[in-house]
Amino acid sequence: MDPNDFYAQVVLSGKFGVLEIIDAVLAENTSVNKDVAIEIISAFNKKIVELVVSGNQVNSGLVTVTPIIKGSLNNKMWNPLVNRVDANISQGLELSRALIETNIELQEEHGGIREVIDQTINITDKKLIEKNNSELDMLNINSQKEPPCGIAFRRWLHNS
Repeated sequence: MDPNDFYAQVVLSGKFGVLEIIDAVLAENTSVNKDVAIEIISAFNKKIVELVVSGNQVNSGLVTVTPIIKGSLNNKMWNPLVNRVDANISQGLELSRALIETNIELQEEHGGIREVIDQTINITDKKLIEKNNSELDMLNINSQKEPPCGIAFRRWLHNS
């Protein structure tokens, strides 16, 4: 084991279910009717389930839910021990933006804050800001003619 490798985990600050979320919304907005809110959220969740199990991809803004088949089909046969219908849940645009705008606090094992990371600073900008960064590759940073997303894939695909 490398003594410079560390394990990281999110320290949860609480757990919220539908009722706790509605109570938090009511605390901020007294014009919301609790019974109506519970009914709407229950109907919304039920409709998402209905759409996904009918083979639809559902984007709630918060998450995208896509039905998928787990396991490969051997000899074009369904094997209930290996295969099942499942759902792939990925973050939506609203959640993605909120996560990027969230600062990260790296804490020591016993709670002391070691570092605060501002995720809104672009990685290349952060590398330029940090002094004595031995991994800084100015040629690589300045030579990007394509957007960073997918460069490796396009070059790999083109070279094969």
